[in-house]
Amino acid sequence: MSARILLVEDDPALLSVLRAAIAFGGFSEESAASGREAIALFERERFDAVLVDLGLPDLDGTEVLLSLRRLSDVPIIVVSGRGGEHDKIALLDLGADDYIAKPFLPGELLARIRAALRRHRASGAPGTPRAEDDRDPIRAGALTLDPFHRTIGMGAETALLTDGEFTVLKALIQAAGTFVAKETLLRALYCDEEPPAETRIVEVYISNIRRKLRGLCEDELILNARGRGWKLELPA
Repeated sequence: MSARILLVEDDPALLSVLRAAIAFGGFSEESAASGREAIALFERERFDAVLVDLGLPDLDGTEVLLSLRRLSDVPIIVVSGRGGEHDKIALLDLGADDYIAKPFLPGELLARIRAALRRHRASGAPGTPRAEDDRDPIRAGALTLDPFHRTIGMGAETALLTDGEFTVLKALIQAAGTFVAKETLLRALYCDEEPPAETRIVEVYISNIRRKLRGLCEDELILNARGRGWKLELPA
């Protein structure tokens, strides 16, 4: 079944470009020209992913992002002219799955959407199709990574992970205590699609995972080495 995309964009010219790209990619779409309209539509109908502009006439795009993220864990990709590195990191911290700056190539946009959808499905997010084997928890030392609920747990404590955080942490666990290069983590995040140039998305996810792991264990479990990447030190 074709994925259904919610387009949150008030510029008719850009909306036309987005619609053409979405149709070319084989997806269906519905659009909203304001933040409040987008939230109301999202509450009524099911979508597989969202593209949201930051410059909306009624609400800032970050408010829409936070509202949609509280309602669902589907991939949310920010499309915006605010291209500063600080803006990108802040949006990823708020729950965006990816960020694409204007102007963009339709092919790049479709690659980001496909990667986000595959990541969401591969993570075992509730309501997404997956193989039976992907339901089983992954145990690493005292940690348990739950693909079905997308949590990391230690003892009775658990922390909820986003799709990106789940993908990165799973790669670190599967590396069995060896360093994983940034390029390898980017390939996992973008499902072998071409990642954006000079992205810091891996660093943001690592920072978020570290914060969540500190809620489970006092030790610093993720180590990094310049030029080698990151590795997970498993607690006993």
